[in-house]
Amino acid sequence: MKHFNSLSGITRKLILATLAFLFYGYLCRLAGLYFFWESKTIGWVLFWFAIIFILRDRIREKRLQKKKVLIEKIGIGLSVFIIITKSILFFAIQQTTAFDKAVNFIKTNPAIKSKTGTVNGVFLVPFGGISMMTNAEGTAGQADLHFIVKGSEKYIDLNLLLNKDFSTDWQIEVAGR
Repeated sequence: MKHFNSLSGITRKLILATLAFLFYGYLCRLAGLYFFWESKTIGWVLFWFAIIFILRDRIREKRLQKKKVLIEKIGIGLSVFIIITKSILFFAIQQTTAFDKAVNFIKTNPAIKSKTGTVNGVFLVPFGGISMMTNAEGTAGQADLHFIVKGSEKYIDLNLLLNKDFSTDWQIEVAGR
C-alpha cells in the first residue's frame, strides 16, 4: 500500500480503472453477462498505459535520489511501441480481405449462429496478427484474428486462423474458441 500511495493521483486512478475494466471483462464472461465484453480489451490497453505512468513515476522518484533510470525508459519505450503497433494493426487489419472473409464467415456460419443466435455485431480484438507476401505469383498470407461475436442470445470469444495461397482466396483453417 505504501508504494501505491507514493504514485501520482492520475497513475492510481489509471490502475484502478484498469483493474475495474479487466475484472468486469472476465466476470461478464464467467457470469454470462452479455453487456460490454469489450471491457477486457480496453482493460489490457489501459494496462500498457498504466505501465507507462508507473514507470514515469519511478523515474521522478529515482531522479530525486540521483539514481539511473535507463531500465524505466526502456520499459516506457517498449510499452509505447506495443500500444502503437496494436493500434496500427487494429485499424489496418479491418481494411484487409482476410478480415472481410472472417466477418462474412462469422455472420453466415451455422455453428456460430447456433451458439450465439443471430449475429448482431462483430468486434475485432487487437490480439493476433496478419502477415502477407506479394510477388509476381500474387499474394499469400496467414492471419490469426480474435473476435467478440455478439449474438441475439449470447456472446462468444472466437479465434479464427486463416490461410491464403497464391492461387486461392482466404480460407478459414481453424475456428476455435
